[in-house]
Amino acid sequence: MSDQENFESDYYASRAFDEQHLREVRSHYLNFFKGRRFLVELGCGRGEFLQDAAEIVGRVIGVDIEPAMAGAARKRGLEVHEGDALKYLQNTIERPDAVFAAHLVEHFSVDDTFELLRAAATVMEPGGIIVLVTPNPYCLSVMLNDFWSDPTHVRLYSAALLEFLVKQAGFTVLEADTNPLDVPGPPPELLVPETMQPWEPLQVQRPSDVPKYEGSISHRVDERLEVLLRRTNEVNEALAAITETVDRRIDELRHQIHLATQGVNGALKFLYGPNEIYVAAQKSR
Repeated sequence: MSDQENFESDYYASRAFDEQHLREVRSHYLNFFKGRRFLVELGCGRGEFLQDAAEIVGRVIGVDIEPAMAGAARKRGLEVHEGDALKYLQNTIERPDAVFAAHLVEHFSVDDTFELLRAAATVMEPGGIIVLVTPNPYCLSVMLNDFWSDPTHVRLYSAALLEFLVKQAGFTVLEADTNPLDVPGPPPELLVPETMQPWEPLQVQRPSDVPKYEGSISHRVDERLEVLLRRTNEVNEALAAITETVDRRIDELRHQIHLATQGVNGALKFLYGPNEIYVAAQKSR
């Protein structure tokens, strides 16, 4: 088993952590903090987001409970407090005007998350911005696999629940949405191919008029041959009508298959939607 105090860090190291992907995904939240005076990131991890935020915020501080995470963030030249996020907020004399917590609250119970929000509201300046990011409970891959793959996760949070909690803690919700930069989509093998070969209706040849026979054959034979040809033409006419009907119905069936394919793929894309949701809120003045 991993060293307990660095459990989270060791776990993500074992999963071939992709720093560049994380920075791209988290860049969605930078605009919330542009021009802010002082940002505190709770659960800052290795400090990727904090390092990017430092370019648009006056001062940044990270907080992380794991020594390995805090140490990695310090190696980036960041100011980091090593310790519990809730205790930091309860004991700090700092007055940040921005707080960011990405993939932190899912490690807490609802009671602990509410205490964290109340503590943040207590230390933040009026008008300060807080952004909470957490796995999307409506994403099938998150709900069935990704969330439970992390042994330190406690529970999933919906956007509605987070909105309720931040309001109760004294914030006004500004925005609640999914992150459009983190949409891996459904596994390709589940998608139904939507391309179909072009369909060209059959060109049915209608029977021609029955010819009149004149010549050396007897009138009686001529009449019988004419009757036979007429009946043959009637059969051909019926077959032509059947062929046209079948052709039309095949075309209609192809259209329905196309609609069904779009519906299946649309449902899969909805079920395998964005991996994370967020709530941005402002401390009431």
